[in-house]
Amino acid sequence: MRVENGIPDLEMLPWNDIDIAKIGEGWYSHRRNLEWTMTSEKRAFALTLDLEKDFSGALVDADKILRSHPHITQLLELLQAEEVKLSVFVVGELLEAYSDVIGLFQHYDCEFHCHSFSHQSPHSNSEEDVSRCRDAFIDHFQSAPLGYRAPDGRINSEGIQNLEKYGFKFDSSFFPSYYPNPAKYLFKTRKPHRLKGTQLLELPNTSFSPLRIMLSISYVKMLGMAGFRRLLRVSSLPEVVVFGSHLHDFFADKEMLQQLPRVWKLIYSRNAEKGLKYLTDTLRYFRDKGYRFEYMSEISTRYRAKLDL
Repeated sequence: MRVENGIPDLEMLPWNDIDIAKIGEGWYSHRRNLEWTMTSEKRAFALTLDLEKDFSGALVDADKILRSHPHITQLLELLQAEEVKLSVFVVGELLEAYSDVIGLFQHYDCEFHCHSFSHQSPHSNSEEDVSRCRDAFIDHFQSAPLGYRAPDGRINSEGIQNLEKYGFKFDSSFFPSYYPNPAKYLFKTRKPHRLKGTQLLELPNTSFSPLRIMLSISYVKMLGMAGFRRLLRVSSLPEVVVFGSHLHDFFADKEMLQQLPRVWKLIYSRNAEKGLKYLTDTLRYFRDKGYRFEYMSEISTRYRAKLDL
């Protein structure tokens, strides 16, 4: 391994050969025979995609993926073949700029919700940003949005108040994990629940295993499929799974990856070419476990009725 100034060069490690899940598996090996306790009628899996510029727009030519219709079509045809419903959280400013891309998702019967207007985390909770996202959504789809997801899950009390003020029915910004907001959400419930003092339903992004790892395609790639399955075997999953993704999780662009800071480059380079394969494997795994694929709106409607919202 190369060493510079006494610091090992982490990029020289064989990341694709490391079984990350094995690091923690031994701690919980006594749970390998954990039984799935939910009935298959109750298990629901919502595949979600945050439709935004590559890596939150932080890189040069970050909208490159949005101009790649063949790649997007490849993903959507895969989901159509697997009979999987897709819920898209779209950044409001993209609705007009990339209406052709929106139309492509509509052609494959995807549903849409809001993902802020500008994807600027410090401002996404403001009344201005929430209202602009809602107005752009109504202008494009001729209907009001039902759901919202804050960039990086960074919702706060102001944002929640604004969601209720502008008629949203559910939020999906909680990440009960170590990232991105452990102080606030690490030990929050993973179940759909009413946000205190509101009529809003929270549909949290799902974390799993005693390590509270997020269920998203980026983590599946980081763990490797074998490691991911190993952790699932020692995990108790909720009856509702909200699974996250971005377009850059499925289509590796080496030039874009080279622009990332070192740590993020290491993370996103691991199994970079296997996004679609791992997505297919994951969807089939959950189908075999009795989960049915639903839109976020379907889950919201069911739980709002259940919680009398």
